[in-house]
Amino acid sequence: MGRVPLTLVIGPANAEKAGRVLGAFREALAQGREPLLVVPTLADVEHYRRELASSGAVFGVQVMRFAWLTREIARRAGVGGRPVRGLVRERVVATAVAGAELGPLAASAATPGFAGALLELLDELGDVPATPQRAVSALRSWGEARPDRTAYAADVAALVSAYHRELDRLGVRDERGHAAAAIDALRLAPASWGDAPVFVYGFDDLTPLQRDALRALSRDAGAQVTVSLTYELGRQVFADRATNFEEMRGMADAREEMPARADFYAEASRTALHHLERGLYEDAEPVEAGAAIALLEAGGPRAEIELVGAHVARLLRDGWPAEEIAVVFRDPAAVAPLVAHVFGAYGIPAAIDRRVPAAATALGRGLLALLRASSPAGTADDLLAYLRTPGVVRQLERVDRLEAHVRSEGLRTAAQARAAFEERNEWTLDALDRVARAAQGPPARLCRRLATEAQVLLERPHRGAARVLDADESIDAGAAAQIRTALAELGALAERDPRLAGSPEDLARVLESLTVRLGPSPGPGLVSVSGPLAVRARRVRALFACGLQDGVWPRQTRPRLLLTDEDRRELALASGLALRRHEDPVDAERFLFYATVSRPEELLALSWRVADDEGEDAPRSQFVDDVLTLFRPSLQEASERRALGAVGWPDGLAPTPREARRAAALAGERVRPAAAGG
Repeated sequence: MGRVPLTLVIGPANAEKAGRVLGAFREALAQGREPLLVVPTLADVEHYRRELASSGAVFGVQVMRFAWLTREIARRAGVGGRPVRGLVRERVVATAVAGAELGPLAASAATPGFAGALLELLDELGDVPATPQRAVSALRSWGEARPDRTAYAADVAALVSAYHRELDRLGVRDERGHAAAAIDALRLAPASWGDAPVFVYGFDDLTPLQRDALRALSRDAGAQVTVSLTYELGRQVFADRATNFEEMRGMADAREEMPARADFYAEASRTALHHLERGLYEDAEPVEAGAAIALLEAGGPRAEIELVGAHVARLLRDGWPAEEIAVVFRDPAAVAPLVAHVFGAYGIPAAIDRRVPAAATALGRGLLALLRASSPAGTADDLLAYLRTPGVVRQLERVDRLEAHVRSEGLRTAAQARAAFEERNEWTLDALDRVARAAQGPPARLCRRLATEAQVLLERPHRGAARVLDADESIDAGAAAQIRTALAELGALAERDPRLAGSPEDLARVLESLTVRLGPSPGPGLVSVSGPLAVRARRVRALFACGLQDGVWPRQTRPRLLLTDEDRRELALASGLALRRHEDPVDAERFLFYATVSRPEELLALSWRVADDEGEDAPRSQFVDDVLTLFRPSLQEASERRALGAVGWPDGLAPTPREARRAAALAGERVRPAAAGG
């Protein structure tokens, strides 16, 4: 039998789809066909590399995210260049907005959040996929259909057109444009792909551009493509993913439907967890939950994270591997600092999906202070901030004395503070001169200089030492790497157009908006703290679904800033250009909740709070009630609670020995101290 170009494998959660895909991947690897496995996230990449290695598949294993697949298509098809992204792309958008002649949107375009809204629309247009000319024509047709929106539609079309003109003028593409060019090149040279089969696992929703890439690989290049989707015909929970399934079904040459299986669950938890997966949002008779499901109710945000942390710490004490425990929030960024604080205090090793502005790191703050202090407008506070950057001045009492002098003498400028420092310490601050000279030349030169100074700031505290970086130092190392990459990309484009980097003040604002990821990536020895999309492609032993509040999970619909759902519907009718609409966002949230609670094999904990930070009532999510309908009342009766401001712990739940001693002291007998002199 010949090879089937595209095979679609569907089934609910825990239906052996991974086994089917990985088994075929290993077979292709044994045949020397150099297969590629595509998974949703970077954490999934590392997870499946380890899983394949544990079964002996080490050499020739290629596991990647979808963006890497399109880059591989580009490489093989001979499409050169690197796409612009991140800060550099934001500068391209800012330049395009500044140069566009606008009517109704002119005032909005001057506001700080406008560029982000335009980027979202450009991403959606790039995912359709539609050529820039097609997108602009569609927007104009939509506007012409109703005179009251003609001017508005013309503004949106003008912005899209201006953005793509900027890219063309610079001779670059964004990531979606690069992917589309790679797909077109593959169609023109299908033999460039070779014989490598492609296996796509862990996705439940693919963009039109991603589907187009799979179509080109299977139809044009003749590659064997296997796509696994979490989907089951006829179930309400998959309503939001029906359009994607229908699109993939139309592309597929063969379809395999994998049945639900219960043997993935731990034996003691099998009945309850399998019943949850099969019965969620369906009519099902209640069963006993046993120890498989726990309900955690807290008096406030901190109490909730303390309660979750105490349970995680107990599992770790009982010998559960940290990497087999996942803590999931709908919006992890909103709670990441508090989670990091509490889990750190409890000694829980965790990979937390946490991002902060570069200026919030010691190195980023120091680099920005250096840039500002080197300018004529630099302040004494800028210089003090630079001097307090780790490694710049090893004896910080010198900086303390300088600050006292600055305050007592009323020094205002960086130049005045610098003169005082150099006179007192007989030490020239050469870095200020290097940056100042670079700022007088082309912007690209300043970008290169700052990239070098970022590396200097990273290395200075460690000169003459050879040791492993601690957690805070690793944050600075990550910040330095991301800052240098952004500056290198920005400098390369500034060689073509200095406006992209702008003035030193513009560059400072650009660096302020750069975000860096804190802490380690998920891996062995670390509890994963993330959002629901990060866990959908792999199972864990225990999962804590947290922050289950009304308006949080399910998330409230965020309004579209440039094109509403009604605009999108009318745009599709007027032009045939169909952008995604969220006419029933609850369906999407239901699926994410289902995908999350179906991941644990042994323990699922649902957590919420009854009040917010101000003490106002915070109703729990309707999803908790959806789960409760599947189980007998004993589940709710056994829920655990932690009051707002509580300091003690029940027996066996104290997260640290110190907390255990405190709990014992609180539970002990009160002794009245003897009266003085008695």
